[in-house]
Amino acid sequence: MKRKVPYLKLFFFTVPRRRGIAARLAVLSLVLAAIAAAWCLADLTSQVLLPPQPILALDHYAINRSLKSYLDNISVLIEPSSTVCSDNKRVDVLVLVTSSPKRFAQRQAIRDTWGKYVPAYFVLGLDGPAVEDLTADNYLEAKAYGDMIIFQFLDHYQNLTLKSALMMQWTAARCPSHLDELMLFKTDDDVLVNPWVLRRVVQQNSGKDLIGYRKVNSYLHRDAYNKWYVPRWLHRHDFVPEYLSGTGYLIKGSRLEEILQAAFEVPIINLEDVYFTYIVSKIKLNLTLTHDRRLSPYKPWLPLDCIYWGLASTHSLTPNEILGAWPSIERLGKRYEHGFDNCLYFVNNIWTELYLY
Repeated sequence: MKRKVPYLKLFFFTVPRRRGIAARLAVLSLVLAAIAAAWCLADLTSQVLLPPQPILALDHYAINRSLKSYLDNISVLIEPSSTVCSDNKRVDVLVLVTSSPKRFAQRQAIRDTWGKYVPAYFVLGLDGPAVEDLTADNYLEAKAYGDMIIFQFLDHYQNLTLKSALMMQWTAARCPSHLDELMLFKTDDDVLVNPWVLRRVVQQNSGKDLIGYRKVNSYLHRDAYNKWYVPRWLHRHDFVPEYLSGTGYLIKGSRLEEILQAAFEVPIINLEDVYFTYIVSKIKLNLTLTHDRRLSPYKPWLPLDCIYWGLASTHSLTPNEILGAWPSIERLGKRYEHGFDNCLYFVNNIWTELYLY
């Protein structure tokens, strides 16, 4: 068996003794210098390999955190000439969908599927801050479908709080006679909505102020590379006891103006769901956040019809996934209208959130 030689020890102790401690210290210094150089090189390499710093678009919040002053300076450029609220018919649920200028495919997928069964309008800003940033394609799309509400502000993920506030303000202004009966469903354009189950959620939670998928005991992200980054100067508390996921939550119509007025007294942050459902609604107004797992921020990893049917909303779907899942939901929905619930046993006895991711 070959014997291992401790080369470093051998080197140290084979230095002639007449050179003494000085020689050994010199060698040790060289070794430490080499280790330090390697450490610095590794650190430099890791910095070079990091992706570029993301565009945070948060500078304006350092100057102004008054929601009211933002809303007072944002005008609506395009909106439907008439809405479901223009009629005298009862409106139980109104869906406003956050979108952005270039997401044509997402909007069209919704129009071709669940948007045919529930009043839905798309809310978006511009690719820039000026009116000239309204693209011809968006203008023609809005005129063709009559379901787009376009505001004059920069459409950016960090401005989602402004967009959500504009949704509430627009609904309160355009549906004043329906607010006592109406529930506003705020959702995203990558969400598949089941209109039949959504209405069931509304009926079963009648009188509740805010309904959604409640997240509990969450920590804010302090990493600037994270999509949900919140700098400490925007919100100093690291911990959020509860809030409703922004992928889709319901607000009682009669509470919209109250929530907005309260928000005018609370400094804005960039996470709209934490801001409106927790900081404003829960902390400022002491409203109850009602959890309903059917308003899910997840999607099935096993795409079975009855798993989809167990949800009122499903998040993070591509346009093709929405189009692919819809025919089964529509078929089940039409049977449900005639008194048949093919998935009743599955949903009541087998369905579990383990099917989601």
